[in-house]
Amino acid sequence: MINKDLNQDRKHDINQKGIIGKIVNLLSYNYDYALMKIFSRIFLLKRIFLFFNRFFKNLKLDNAQTDKADGIKLRDGVSVDEIVTDLNKDGFSEKLRLSQKSLGEIFSFANKTRCYAYGNPKYGFHLSEKESCQEKLKKHILIAKYFNFQSEEVFAGVISSSLLQDIASKYLGRGAKNIATQLWWTFPADVDTATRSKAAHYYHRDVDAWGFVKFFFYLTDVKPGGGPHIYVRNSHKPNFIAQLFEEKFRINRHTDTAVTKRFGVDSICPMYGSPGAGLAADTFGFHKGESPKKTPRLMLCAVYATSDYKVQEFAADPEELVHYNE
Repeated sequence: MINKDLNQDRKHDINQKGIIGKIVNLLSYNYDYALMKIFSRIFLLKRIFLFFNRFFKNLKLDNAQTDKADGIKLRDGVSVDEIVTDLNKDGFSEKLRLSQKSLGEIFSFANKTRCYAYGNPKYGFHLSEKESCQEKLKKHILIAKYFNFQSEEVFAGVISSSLLQDIASKYLGRGAKNIATQLWWTFPADVDTATRSKAAHYYHRDVDAWGFVKFFFYLTDVKPGGGPHIYVRNSHKPNFIAQLFEEKFRINRHTDTAVTKRFGVDSICPMYGSPGAGLAADTFGFHKGESPKKTPRLMLCAVYATSDYKVQEFAADPEELVHYNE
């Protein structure tokens, strides 16, 4: 059955529904990861961790200089400290961009390389094959991920970016490092609520480490209807009472109505931009990807964190990666 194939790994999903299932899966996966997932969602504890981690950070990294060959650039007139200030104050900063060289090379790579419908290794397709792949799946494709691309030379300027390392180190403190690089398409698609929820198209908080920050870059033009990344300003520092009574310390999906009522319409910040536009975000704050209605979106994401639990990288066993028609 197609649907069974698409969802065959859900029973192993460490974030599956049901509190008992989540706890059992977490403990069977990795105790360090389990403890982090349980306790770092409490911002009071997370704040204490970040305070000491920043205090004891490696001072050598404070003076890092941006490599001229870096794939990431600051927008004109912007400094690293300004971006770190934005992250602390608002939770995000729209002051980064991909270099033109990296933008062109990565987009070219994506156009000639297989991506995988819903991240399923059995359903690889080239962009020109999307419609026929959907027919095979009997389901519209909302997202498609690229696997095992991180060693390709075209991504070197992003993965080894001294600029991103500098920002992450100043924001997170000691031990900040690149733990994953992700690349995926999001397409206009007629799919159900559960599919959109699994694709993170409803407001949510990430709990990926005690300290983490993500850098998102558009490879395509994102205008209204193009599926912008949306961040809720100043939602990355919730108070204990709000987390206890309004969120009950659960990491789940939240409706637009509930989030807008709580934080106000002026706090909802969609990010539109031309190819190469970049966003730094502390995604412990509420955020979502809006489902595209008009045009597909290609997104690149570099994840930096104080610990690597080996669950963020878009990687798969090469022997399992096959074309959808095989």
